[in-house]
Amino acid sequence: MDFHKKHIVFESIRQQVEQAFLASGSELAGLRELARETADAVEALSPVIERHTSAVCPDCMRVCCVNRHSYHELGDILYLYSLGERPPDYRKDIRDAEPCQFLGERGCRLMRSLRPHRCNWFFCAPLLDRIQSLPAREYRAFIAGLEEINRKRERLITAFGDIMRKGPAIPGI
Repeated sequence: MDFHKKHIVFESIRQQVEQAFLASGSELAGLRELARETADAVEALSPVIERHTSAVCPDCMRVCCVNRHSYHELGDILYLYSLGERPPDYRKDIRDAEPCQFLGERGCRLMRSLRPHRCNWFFCAPLLDRIQSLPAREYRAFIAGLEEINRKRERLITAFGDIMRKGPAIPGI
């Protein structure tokens, strides 16, 4: 999908979610706590991930972080609005195959808890090998942390859907 079409789809989803949050007000307040817990869990794992990406990524000749992955999906957008955040503005002059528009000299410029979910869950083979070499207890804790993030995210998405089915009709949601 070219950027123009992708941007139209993204912007439509973003506007619908924003309308839902504006229209539902206090009904969606419970999502804020779940989103905050999710963000805290993501940030708690960040030092482990940073330790390994800082060792693997700088010398890599193949950039995994390409622009086509930089866009937030519906679940990411729900999560961001639940945190009281908005998705970042996207540049229109970067092709999908180019390095991610948020990739800087020292890695991603977005706070880990505000990145698309896929970015936090992607581990290339060299990075995965390095993480898997952690002591068993630390590795199990890391995996448990990833699973916790996923459970919380799924609960957030499900709760939003439940609220929307019960609450005011928002066109397109």
